[in-house]
Amino acid sequence: MIRRILLITFAACLISTAVAEDRFCQNELFTIDARYDAGAFAKCKFKSEDMVELTIKPEDHKVVVEQPWFSFKITAKTADTIHVRLKFPSAYARYWPKLSTDGVTWQRAADEAVSTSRNEKKMDVVVEVAPAGTWVSAQELITQSYYDTWLAELSAHEEITVATIGVSTEGRPIQLAKTANKPEVILLLGRQHPAEVPGALAMRDFMNIVLGDSELGREFRDRFTLLIVPLMNPDGVANGHWRHNAGRTDLNRDWGPFKQPETRAIAKLMAGIDELGLQPRLMLDFHATKYTDSILFYTQTEEDVTNPVSFATNWLTSVAERIPDYSFKHDPRPVSEQPNTKGYFFVRYGIPSFTYEIGDEADREQLHAVTPVFAEEMMRVMLQAERP
Repeated sequence: MIRRILLITFAACLISTAVAEDRFCQNELFTIDARYDAGAFAKCKFKSEDMVELTIKPEDHKVVVEQPWFSFKITAKTADTIHVRLKFPSAYARYWPKLSTDGVTWQRAADEAVSTSRNEKKMDVVVEVAPAGTWVSAQELITQSYYDTWLAELSAHEEITVATIGVSTEGRPIQLAKTANKPEVILLLGRQHPAEVPGALAMRDFMNIVLGDSELGREFRDRFTLLIVPLMNPDGVANGHWRHNAGRTDLNRDWGPFKQPETRAIAKLMAGIDELGLQPRLMLDFHATKYTDSILFYTQTEEDVTNPVSFATNWLTSVAERIPDYSFKHDPRPVSEQPNTKGYFFVRYGIPSFTYEIGDEADREQLHAVTPVFAEEMMRVMLQAERP
């Protein structure tokens, strides 16, 4: 009887010590820690010694798009397997967990280790915890350190200068990588929505080709000014947000109103381009989506005449001819009443304006293989366009 009472008391202690404080909780066996850039969960409760329940909630009540970001590190004290239950009270289990033992190299959790409830409000993940700990995230961790490394690489490029063009709501820099002024301008934007990591991966692969030492790349850069803003929403990324910046705003709904400092930084940049008499010719905005497992392009319709004319059709047709076995989607849409990036740049400048969407679960190796084709054909088609 005494032994039974001791066991009950011990089990109660395991649960009672598991109080979440500032993205952290622990019991006698495990530590759950999200105190790092992009780390996120709302509540943590140990249900037993080897089962923890994490509640995933959006950053604020204004979030309407279900992008339930989660990220945490599990450290084992005396055990090596834990059962994690993720609860999504205001969303569903959209993202398949990604695992890492070093925070850099990631792999998709095994099918047999993950199960979801019928209504997708709960996801159970069995995690084998590595000796140094295991990270569990909705997507790979692509945080400020990743962008710092990339921007340092861009800065070392002989044709590129890197500058801070504004600061976020919380004071983080909005940084621009830019080539020398030429009469025509290409604008490339990334990471307006924090959870949309696949778009960030594709953007870097895309830019590696555009900035490469090929004859095509050099000819392209001789004609066009490149304006590259890899990280539009540094606060949202750092804080593990689903969609908004620190100003509780979807940045991709603030083009025209320009109420947020992040979008105002781009508006000021483009005002400077206008003053110099340079002509914007193309805008690409990199995102991620649940609506495909490959790539999806939102563009203007054929009735919305762009300059260059029919650029979207010409570009994507040339890609399809080069990689006929790769299936991607093109969804032309009329200008929306939403003040989004694509609509703003088309209406303001009459240029082809793309939302370049990568599927949440797009195969990363395949994406790495096909993105150079999209970059090369973009350059070829742009070079064929008549000068303004």
